[in-house]
Amino acid sequence: MDNLLDFFKAYDISLSQMIIVAIIFFVTIAMELSIRLFFRRYEKATQHSHTIKILFYLSLNKPLQLATMVIGFYFMAMHVLTWFRFTSFFDQVVTPGVELGLALCFFVLMNTFLSRLKTYSITKKTRTDGGYNNFAKIEQIHKLGQALTIAVMVFVIAAILGLKVAQGVAYLGGGLAIIALVFKDTISSVFGGLIIYLDSPYAVGDWIYTIDGTIQGTVEKISWRLTHIRTFDKRLIFTPNNLLITQAVVNASRMSNRRILQYIGLRYDDFDKFEAIQKDIYTYLGEHPDIDQNCLTLVNVVNGSTDMGSTTEGFFGGSSLNFQVYTFTKVTNWLKFQAIQDKIMMDIGRIIYRHDAEIAFTTMTLDISSEGAEPSPQAT
Repeated sequence: MDNLLDFFKAYDISLSQMIIVAIIFFVTIAMELSIRLFFRRYEKATQHSHTIKILFYLSLNKPLQLATMVIGFYFMAMHVLTWFRFTSFFDQVVTPGVELGLALCFFVLMNTFLSRLKTYSITKKTRTDGGYNNFAKIEQIHKLGQALTIAVMVFVIAAILGLKVAQGVAYLGGGLAIIALVFKDTISSVFGGLIIYLDSPYAVGDWIYTIDGTIQGTVEKISWRLTHIRTFDKRLIFTPNNLLITQAVVNASRMSNRRILQYIGLRYDDFDKFEAIQKDIYTYLGEHPDIDQNCLTLVNVVNGSTDMGSTTEGFFGGSSLNFQVYTFTKVTNWLKFQAIQDKIMMDIGRIIYRHDAEIAFTTMTLDISSEGAEPSPQAT
Protein backbone atom coordinates (compact mmCIF):
# COMPACT_ATOMS: atom_id res chain seq x y z
CA MET A 1 0.00 0.00 0.00
CA ASP A 2 2.81 2.39 0.86
CA ASN A 3 4.50 1.68 -2.46
CA LEU A 4 1.26 2.44 -4.28
CA LEU A 5 0.87 5.73 -2.42
CA ASP A 6 4.46 6.63 -3.21
CA PHE A 7 3.78 5.86 -6.88
CA PHE A 8 0.76 8.20 -6.94
CA LYS A 9 2.71 10.93 -5.10
CA ALA A 10 5.58 10.65 -7.55
CA TYR A 11 3.25 11.46 -10.47
CA ASP A 12 1.21 13.97 -8.43
CA ILE A 13 -2.00 11.92 -8.69
CA SER A 14 -4.68 13.02 -6.27
CA LEU A 15 -7.53 11.00 -4.83
CA SER A 16 -10.09 13.15 -6.64
CA GLN A 17 -8.51 12.29 -9.99
CA MET A 18 -8.72 8.57 -9.26
CA ILE A 19 -12.35 8.98 -8.17
CA ILE A 20 -13.14 10.73 -11.46
CA VAL A 21 -11.67 7.80 -13.45
CA ALA A 22 -13.63 5.33 -11.32
CA ILE A 23 -16.82 7.30 -11.85
CA ILE A 24 -16.25 7.33 -15.63
CA PHE A 25 -15.69 3.56 -15.56
CA PHE A 26 -18.85 2.75 -13.60
CA VAL A 27 -20.97 5.24 -15.59
CA THR A 28 -19.77 3.60 -18.81
CA ILE A 29 -20.70 0.12 -17.54
CA ALA A 30 -24.08 1.38 -16.28
CA MET A 31 -24.89 3.04 -19.61
CA GLU A 32 -23.89 -0.10 -21.55
CA LEU A 33 -26.15 -2.27 -19.37
CA SER A 34 -28.99 0.26 -19.64
CA ILE A 35 -28.75 0.29 -23.44
CA ARG A 36 -28.75 -3.51 -23.52
CA LEU A 37 -31.80 -3.72 -21.21
CA PHE A 38 -33.69 -1.02 -23.12
CA PHE A 39 -33.27 -2.67 -26.51
CA ARG A 40 -34.14 -6.09 -25.10
CA ARG A 41 -37.49 -4.78 -23.90
CA TYR A 42 -37.98 -2.71 -27.05
CA GLU A 43 -37.45 -5.79 -29.25
CA LYS A 44 -40.02 -7.78 -27.27
CA ALA A 45 -42.52 -4.93 -27.52
CA THR A 46 -42.12 -4.60 -31.32
CA GLN A 47 -41.63 -8.22 -32.35
CA HIS A 48 -45.05 -8.37 -34.05
CA SER A 49 -45.00 -4.92 -35.67
CA HIS A 50 -41.73 -4.63 -37.56
CA THR A 51 -41.29 -1.73 -39.96
CA ILE A 52 -38.16 -0.40 -41.64
CA LYS A 53 -37.93 2.36 -39.02
CA ILE A 54 -38.19 -0.15 -36.16
CA LEU A 55 -35.57 -2.34 -37.84
CA PHE A 56 -33.19 0.62 -37.91
CA TYR A 57 -33.83 1.37 -34.23
CA LEU A 58 -33.17 -2.27 -33.34
CA SER A 59 -29.94 -2.15 -35.33
CA LEU A 60 -28.65 0.62 -33.03
CA ASN A 61 -28.31 -1.84 -30.12
CA LYS A 62 -24.80 -3.21 -30.68
CA PRO A 63 -23.34 0.01 -32.18
CA LEU A 64 -24.52 2.09 -29.20
CA GLN A 65 -23.06 -0.41 -26.75
CA LEU A 66 -19.75 -0.37 -28.60
CA ALA A 67 -19.77 3.44 -28.90
CA THR A 68 -20.42 3.77 -25.17
CA MET A 69 -17.42 1.58 -24.37
CA VAL A 70 -15.20 3.47 -26.85
CA ILE A 71 -16.15 6.89 -25.50
CA GLY A 72 -15.75 5.73 -21.91
CA PHE A 73 -12.30 4.35 -22.74
CA TYR A 74 -11.44 7.68 -24.40
CA PHE A 75 -12.17 9.77 -21.29
CA MET A 76 -10.45 7.29 -18.96
CA ALA A 77 -7.37 7.20 -21.19
CA MET A 78 -7.36 10.99 -21.36
CA HIS A 79 -7.16 11.27 -17.57
CA VAL A 80 -4.75 8.38 -17.01
CA LEU A 81 -2.29 9.41 -19.73
CA THR A 82 -2.37 12.99 -18.47
CA TRP A 83 -1.13 11.74 -15.09
CA PHE A 84 1.91 10.20 -16.74
CA ARG A 85 2.33 13.10 -19.20
CA PHE A 86 1.90 10.82 -22.22
CA THR A 87 0.11 13.47 -24.25
CA SER A 88 1.93 12.59 -27.47
CA PHE A 89 0.88 8.92 -27.13
CA PHE A 90 -2.67 10.09 -26.51
CA ASP A 91 -2.71 12.23 -29.65
CA GLN A 92 -0.96 9.72 -31.90
CA VAL A 93 -2.51 6.43 -30.75
CA VAL A 94 -5.57 6.85 -28.53
CA THR A 95 -7.36 9.51 -30.56
CA PRO A 96 -7.04 7.65 -33.92
CA GLY A 97 -7.97 4.42 -32.13
CA VAL A 98 -11.16 5.98 -30.78
CA GLU A 99 -11.99 7.34 -34.23
CA LEU A 100 -11.47 3.89 -35.71
CA GLY A 101 -13.71 2.46 -32.99
CA LEU A 102 -16.50 4.91 -33.87
CA ALA A 103 -16.05 4.07 -37.55
CA LEU A 104 -16.42 0.40 -36.59
CA CYS A 105 -19.68 1.31 -34.85
CA PHE A 106 -20.95 2.75 -38.13
CA PHE A 107 -19.95 -0.43 -39.96
CA VAL A 108 -21.70 -2.65 -37.40
CA LEU A 109 -24.81 -0.46 -37.61
CA MET A 110 -25.04 -0.65 -41.40
CA ASN A 111 -24.23 -4.36 -41.58
CA THR A 112 -26.82 -5.22 -38.91
CA PHE A 113 -29.47 -3.00 -40.50
CA LEU A 114 -28.87 -4.50 -43.97
CA SER A 115 -29.13 -8.05 -42.59
CA ARG A 116 -32.37 -7.25 -40.73
CA LEU A 117 -33.76 -5.51 -43.80
CA LYS A 118 -32.94 -8.54 -45.98
CA THR A 119 -34.67 -10.95 -43.59
CA TYR A 120 -37.68 -8.62 -43.31
CA SER A 121 -37.98 -8.25 -47.10
CA ILE A 122 -37.72 -12.01 -47.71
CA THR A 123 -40.40 -12.69 -45.10
CA LYS A 124 -42.68 -10.06 -46.59
CA LYS A 125 -42.18 -11.20 -50.20
CA THR A 126 -42.61 -14.93 -49.52
CA ARG A 127 -45.63 -16.25 -51.40
CA THR A 128 -48.14 -18.52 -49.72
CA ASP A 129 -49.98 -19.67 -52.88
CA GLY A 130 -47.27 -22.10 -53.97
CA GLY A 131 -45.88 -19.73 -56.61
CA TYR A 132 -42.26 -18.89 -57.30
CA ASN A 133 -40.40 -16.75 -54.75
CA ASN A 134 -37.93 -14.46 -56.49
CA PHE A 135 -35.53 -12.99 -53.94
CA ALA A 136 -32.83 -12.02 -56.47
CA LYS A 137 -33.46 -8.25 -56.18
CA ILE A 138 -33.33 -8.46 -52.39
CA GLU A 139 -29.98 -10.23 -52.60
CA GLN A 140 -28.68 -7.62 -55.05
CA ILE A 141 -29.68 -4.69 -52.84
CA HIS A 142 -28.16 -6.39 -49.81
CA LYS A 143 -24.82 -6.99 -51.53
CA LEU A 144 -24.80 -3.48 -53.01
CA GLY A 145 -25.37 -2.00 -49.56
CA GLN A 146 -22.52 -4.09 -48.15
CA ALA A 147 -20.20 -2.99 -50.96
CA LEU A 148 -21.04 0.70 -50.42
CA THR A 149 -20.54 0.35 -46.67
CA ILE A 150 -17.12 -1.23 -47.16
CA ALA A 151 -16.15 1.48 -49.65
CA VAL A 152 -17.13 4.23 -47.19
CA MET A 153 -15.22 2.46 -44.41
CA VAL A 154 -12.08 2.27 -46.55
CA PHE A 155 -12.13 6.02 -47.23
CA VAL A 156 -12.91 6.84 -43.58
CA ILE A 157 -10.05 4.65 -42.32
CA ALA A 158 -7.70 6.20 -44.89
CA ALA A 159 -8.68 9.68 -43.68
CA ILE A 160 -8.20 8.73 -40.01
CA LEU A 161 -4.75 7.26 -40.67
CA GLY A 162 -3.75 10.26 -42.75
CA LEU A 163 -3.31 8.34 -45.99
CA LYS A 164 -3.56 10.06 -49.35
CA VAL A 165 -6.41 8.56 -51.30
CA ALA A 166 -4.78 8.89 -54.75
CA GLN A 167 -1.56 7.30 -53.54
CA GLY A 168 -3.49 4.55 -51.80
CA VAL A 169 -5.47 3.81 -54.98
CA ALA A 170 -2.21 3.50 -56.94
CA TYR A 171 -0.74 1.09 -54.41
CA LEU A 172 -4.04 -0.79 -54.32
CA GLY A 173 -4.05 -1.17 -58.10
CA GLY A 174 -0.54 -2.60 -58.15
CA GLY A 175 -1.33 -4.95 -55.32
CA LEU A 176 -4.52 -6.15 -57.01
CA ALA A 177 -2.60 -6.90 -60.22
CA ILE A 178 -0.23 -9.19 -58.31
CA ILE A 179 -3.09 -10.81 -56.41
CA ALA A 180 -4.99 -11.42 -59.66
CA LEU A 181 -2.04 -13.35 -61.09
CA VAL A 182 -1.58 -15.49 -57.99
CA PHE A 183 -5.26 -16.12 -57.18
CA LYS A 184 -6.80 -16.07 -60.66
CA ASP A 185 -9.31 -18.85 -59.89
CA THR A 186 -10.48 -17.10 -56.74
CA ILE A 187 -10.74 -13.77 -58.56
CA SER A 188 -12.75 -15.39 -61.37
CA SER A 189 -15.12 -16.85 -58.76
CA VAL A 190 -15.55 -13.39 -57.20
CA PHE A 191 -16.37 -11.85 -60.57
CA GLY A 192 -18.64 -14.83 -61.19
CA GLY A 193 -20.50 -13.90 -58.01
CA LEU A 194 -20.82 -10.32 -59.30
CA ILE A 195 -22.26 -11.59 -62.59
CA ILE A 196 -24.71 -13.81 -60.72
CA TYR A 197 -25.93 -10.83 -58.69
CA LEU A 198 -26.30 -8.71 -61.83
CA ASP A 199 -27.96 -11.30 -64.08
CA SER A 200 -29.90 -13.13 -61.31
CA PRO A 201 -30.11 -16.55 -63.00
CA TYR A 202 -31.03 -17.97 -59.61
CA ALA A 203 -31.61 -16.82 -56.04
CA VAL A 204 -31.65 -18.30 -52.55
CA GLY A 205 -34.31 -20.99 -52.33
CA ASP A 206 -34.24 -21.93 -56.03
CA TRP A 207 -33.92 -25.51 -57.24
CA ILE A 208 -31.19 -25.55 -59.89
CA TYR A 209 -29.19 -28.15 -61.76
CA THR A 210 -26.55 -28.18 -64.47
CA ILE A 211 -27.23 -29.65 -67.89
CA ASP A 212 -24.74 -32.46 -67.33
CA GLY A 213 -26.50 -33.35 -64.06
CA THR A 214 -23.36 -33.19 -61.90
CA ILE A 215 -24.77 -30.47 -59.64
CA GLN A 216 -28.38 -30.40 -58.47
CA GLY A 217 -30.09 -29.05 -55.37
CA THR A 218 -31.53 -26.03 -53.61
CA VAL A 219 -29.54 -22.79 -53.33
CA GLU A 220 -29.00 -21.93 -49.65
CA LYS A 221 -26.52 -19.07 -49.93
CA ILE A 222 -24.77 -16.99 -52.60
CA SER A 223 -21.53 -15.45 -51.40
CA TRP A 224 -18.98 -13.49 -53.39
CA ARG A 225 -16.95 -16.64 -54.16
CA LEU A 226 -19.15 -19.69 -53.52
CA THR A 227 -22.73 -20.80 -54.03
CA HIS A 228 -23.99 -23.16 -51.33
CA ILE A 229 -26.25 -25.84 -52.85
CA ARG A 230 -28.10 -28.36 -50.68
CA THR A 231 -28.69 -31.62 -52.55
CA PHE A 232 -31.88 -33.63 -52.12
CA ASP A 233 -30.05 -36.12 -49.90
CA LYS A 234 -29.25 -33.14 -47.61
CA ARG A 235 -25.58 -32.86 -48.52
CA LEU A 236 -24.08 -29.40 -49.00
CA ILE A 237 -22.09 -28.57 -52.14
CA PHE A 238 -19.80 -25.53 -52.05
CA THR A 239 -19.62 -24.62 -55.73
CA PRO A 240 -17.25 -21.87 -57.03
CA ASN A 241 -19.26 -19.23 -58.87
CA ASN A 242 -17.05 -19.40 -61.97
CA LEU A 243 -18.22 -23.00 -62.55
CA LEU A 244 -21.87 -21.93 -62.58
CA ILE A 245 -21.40 -19.08 -65.08
CA THR A 246 -19.41 -21.13 -67.59
CA GLN A 247 -22.04 -23.83 -68.16
CA ALA A 248 -25.78 -24.00 -68.70
CA VAL A 249 -27.78 -24.00 -65.47
CA VAL A 250 -31.48 -24.90 -65.34
CA ASN A 251 -33.56 -23.02 -62.78
CA ALA A 252 -36.40 -25.44 -62.13
CA SER A 253 -38.02 -23.14 -59.56
CA ARG A 254 -38.83 -20.52 -62.18
CA MET A 255 -41.07 -22.80 -64.21
CA SER A 256 -44.38 -21.15 -65.03
CA ASN A 257 -46.35 -24.39 -64.58
CA ARG A 258 -45.78 -28.00 -63.62
CA ARG A 259 -46.57 -30.70 -66.17
CA ILE A 260 -48.58 -33.84 -65.60
CA LEU A 261 -47.53 -36.57 -68.04
CA GLN A 262 -48.98 -40.00 -67.35
CA TYR A 263 -49.38 -43.07 -69.53
CA ILE A 264 -52.40 -45.32 -68.99
CA GLY A 265 -53.34 -48.63 -70.57
CA LEU A 266 -56.85 -50.04 -71.09
CA ARG A 267 -57.80 -53.67 -71.72
CA TYR A 268 -58.42 -54.74 -75.31
CA ASP A 269 -61.88 -55.82 -74.16
CA ASP A 270 -62.67 -52.11 -73.59
CA PHE A 271 -61.79 -50.99 -77.13
CA ASP A 272 -65.33 -49.77 -77.88
CA LYS A 273 -65.35 -47.67 -74.69
CA PHE A 274 -62.07 -45.84 -75.30
CA GLU A 275 -63.49 -42.82 -77.15
CA ALA A 276 -66.10 -42.16 -74.43
CA ILE A 277 -63.45 -42.48 -71.70
CA GLN A 278 -61.13 -40.16 -73.63
CA LYS A 279 -63.87 -37.53 -73.97
CA ASP A 280 -64.85 -37.67 -70.28
CA ILE A 281 -61.24 -37.33 -69.11
CA TYR A 282 -60.69 -34.35 -71.41
CA THR A 283 -63.89 -32.69 -70.12
CA TYR A 284 -62.84 -33.39 -66.53
CA LEU A 285 -59.44 -31.73 -67.05
CA GLY A 286 -61.04 -28.77 -68.82
CA GLU A 287 -63.20 -28.05 -65.78
CA HIS A 288 -60.59 -28.72 -63.11
CA PRO A 289 -59.81 -25.55 -61.07
CA ASP A 290 -56.13 -26.42 -60.61
CA ILE A 291 -55.43 -27.00 -64.33
CA ASP A 292 -54.17 -24.01 -66.31
CA GLN A 293 -56.55 -23.77 -69.25
CA ASN A 294 -54.15 -21.42 -71.08
CA CYS A 295 -51.73 -24.32 -71.49
CA LEU A 296 -52.01 -27.34 -73.76
CA THR A 297 -54.10 -30.28 -72.53
CA LEU A 298 -54.07 -33.59 -74.36
CA VAL A 299 -55.76 -36.95 -73.84
CA ASN A 300 -54.58 -38.91 -76.86
CA VAL A 301 -53.17 -42.22 -77.98
CA VAL A 302 -49.43 -42.57 -77.53
CA ASN A 303 -46.96 -42.68 -80.38
CA GLY A 304 -44.98 -45.72 -81.40
CA SER A 305 -41.93 -45.00 -79.24
CA THR A 306 -43.42 -44.53 -75.80
CA ASP A 307 -41.75 -46.36 -72.94
CA MET A 308 -44.56 -48.38 -71.37
CA GLY A 309 -42.73 -50.15 -68.58
CA SER A 310 -40.07 -52.47 -69.94
CA THR A 311 -41.08 -52.22 -73.62
CA THR A 312 -41.46 -49.52 -76.24
CA GLU A 313 -45.06 -49.50 -77.47
CA GLY A 314 -47.63 -47.50 -79.37
CA PHE A 315 -51.39 -47.38 -78.92
CA PHE A 316 -51.82 -51.09 -79.59
CA GLY A 317 -49.49 -52.44 -76.95
CA GLY A 318 -48.57 -55.97 -76.04
CA SER A 319 -51.44 -56.26 -73.53
CA SER A 320 -53.14 -52.85 -73.43
CA LEU A 321 -54.51 -49.90 -75.38
CA ASN A 322 -52.14 -47.10 -74.39
CA PHE A 323 -53.01 -43.41 -74.13
CA GLN A 324 -51.45 -40.39 -72.41
CA VAL A 325 -52.69 -37.59 -70.18
CA TYR A 326 -50.74 -34.38 -70.83
CA THR A 327 -51.65 -31.17 -68.98
CA PHE A 328 -50.26 -28.41 -66.75
CA THR A 329 -51.16 -27.29 -63.23
CA LYS A 330 -51.32 -23.69 -62.10
CA VAL A 331 -49.14 -24.21 -59.02
CA THR A 332 -45.41 -24.88 -59.16
CA ASN A 333 -44.92 -25.84 -55.53
CA TRP A 334 -43.81 -29.47 -55.56
CA LEU A 335 -45.85 -30.64 -52.56
CA LYS A 336 -49.04 -29.00 -53.77
CA PHE A 337 -48.43 -30.33 -57.27
CA GLN A 338 -48.08 -33.88 -55.99
CA ALA A 339 -51.36 -33.61 -54.09
CA ILE A 340 -53.15 -32.27 -57.19
CA GLN A 341 -51.66 -34.95 -59.45
CA ASP A 342 -52.64 -37.71 -57.00
CA LYS A 343 -56.24 -36.48 -56.92
CA ILE A 344 -56.42 -36.17 -60.72
CA MET A 345 -55.09 -39.67 -61.32
CA MET A 346 -57.52 -41.18 -58.82
CA ASP A 347 -60.41 -39.35 -60.51
CA ILE A 348 -59.28 -40.59 -63.94
CA GLY A 349 -59.30 -44.14 -62.56
CA ARG A 350 -62.86 -43.61 -61.34
CA ILE A 351 -63.89 -42.33 -64.80
CA ILE A 352 -62.49 -45.51 -66.36
CA TYR A 353 -64.35 -47.78 -63.93
CA ARG A 354 -67.54 -45.75 -64.33
CA HIS A 355 -67.58 -46.90 -67.97
CA ASP A 356 -67.30 -50.54 -66.80
CA ALA A 357 -63.75 -50.60 -68.17
CA GLU A 358 -60.55 -51.61 -66.43
CA ILE A 359 -56.92 -50.54 -66.43
CA ALA A 360 -54.86 -53.24 -68.10
CA PHE A 361 -52.03 -55.18 -66.58
CA THR A 362 -49.48 -57.36 -68.31
CA THR A 363 -51.16 -60.54 -69.54
CA MET A 364 -50.26 -63.48 -71.77
CA THR A 365 -52.69 -65.61 -73.79
CA LEU A 366 -51.65 -69.20 -74.45
CA ASP A 367 -53.25 -70.53 -77.64
CA ILE A 368 -53.01 -74.39 -77.87
CA SER A 369 -54.08 -76.07 -81.07
CA SER A 370 -56.34 -79.12 -80.58
CA GLU A 371 -55.25 -80.86 -83.82
CA GLY A 372 -53.05 -83.90 -83.24
CA ALA A 373 -53.29 -83.59 -79.49
CA GLU A 374 -53.09 -86.77 -77.48
CA PRO A 375 -56.24 -87.66 -75.48
CA SER A 376 -56.11 -87.02 -71.79
CA PRO A 377 -56.22 -89.95 -69.32
CA GLN A 378 -59.73 -88.90 -68.26
CA ALA A 379 -61.02 -89.12 -71.83
CA THR A 380 -59.53 -92.58 -72.23
